[in-house]
Amino acid sequence: MRVESAKKIYIFSPALRLWHWVNFLTIITLFATGLYIGSPFFQGPTGVEATYAYEEGITMGFIRKVHFMAGYILLASFIFRVLISLVSKRDRLVIPTFWRKDYWIGLKEITLKYLLFMRDDEGHEYIRNACARTVYPLVYLAILFMIVTGFGMYGMSNPEGFWASLFGWVVWFLGGEFPTHMWHHWIAWLIIIFAVLHVYFVVREEAIKKNGELSSMFNGYKFFKKEPIDMNDIK
Repeated sequence: MRVESAKKIYIFSPALRLWHWVNFLTIITLFATGLYIGSPFFQGPTGVEATYAYEEGITMGFIRKVHFMAGYILLASFIFRVLISLVSKRDRLVIPTFWRKDYWIGLKEITLKYLLFMRDDEGHEYIRNACARTVYPLVYLAILFMIVTGFGMYGMSNPEGFWASLFGWVVWFLGGEFPTHMWHHWIAWLIIIFAVLHVYFVVREEAIKKNGELSSMFNGYKFFKKEPIDMNDIK
């Protein structure tokens, strides 16, 4: 009789897990409030008249305040992520190793075969496969773009203020407030699409492999198969 054992490996530090969940909640908040700011609506089965919206606590001023507060948190969490990547090898930022042959082989195997259910095993990467190493840096850049454009537009309310002096040039570089708003809107949707796919692949990994892909962002541990053990060899 042959059975397979698994080794438990500590992958994600408390700092990284904290960043992950703060980032998740912040992005959801920003997206929801951003949709409202872009296209205001009122809640209720038959709607709420704008005259009575203040009594319901549904005001543009309140929504914008929540959005800006979440923006500050996103900025702080981004800086925090960069800092922990500098002080902890475990939490370093992953990058695509374009110069290595095994990267392209892994990208083909993961993207075209494993993710499309054309093979059962994705390989032995402990933390990030080749596909994730390609997508995650783009996500970080997208978040940075949202921070820069968001605070650039925020600074327009006070042209002599700090944010206008720091990021105001971005608005004019992109052609003005409206094009900046549209880019901000489109990139936000790309981040949400990534988030949906990310949740899908995490749940799928947990369901198929039961390797702790989901629980690892709570306890830090994932499970990896060892070589099969022949129970007949155990004395």
